[in-house]
Amino acid sequence: MILMAMIEQAVDWMGFKPWKITYTSDYFQELFDFAVQLIKEDKAFVCHQTSEQMQADRKAGIASPWRDRPVEESLALFYEMRDGKHEEGTITLRLKMDMQSGNPSTWHEGRYGVLFSLARWLAGWL
Repeated sequence: MILMAMIEQAVDWMGFKPWKITYTSDYFQELFDFAVQLIKEDKAFVCHQTSEQMQADRKAGIASPWRDRPVEESLALFYEMRDGKHEEGTITLRLKMDMQSGNPSTWHEGRYGVLFSLARWLAGWL
C-alpha cells in the first residue's frame, strides 16, 4: 500500500486531483477475459520459461519452446494460473509478437504471471 500512497502524493504534488482512483484489481475479470480472447485467437500462449531462459533464447534468436503450444492447452493452463495451481514465477502468459522484429525483447512479451497477493484477494480470486 506504500506504493499507492507514494503515487497519490506525487499526483497531488503536481497539482492534480484525480476524479477517481482505481486499481488493476478492479478490472481483473475484464483483463482476464481479454487474455482468454487472445489465447483463443492464437495471439498468446502460456510459457514455462524462466526470465533467465527467455533472455538467453532472445540473445540466441530462438523462439520460446512453448510458443506453438496448442490453444486448448494454453487455455487450460491459464485457468489453472487463475486458480492458483502454479507457483509464483513458474508460468507466464506471453503475447505472440513478430519474431522478425529487430528488438528481441518484444518477441514474447509477458502479460500475466502467477502472483499470490492482495490484488488477487481484492479481485475475489483467492
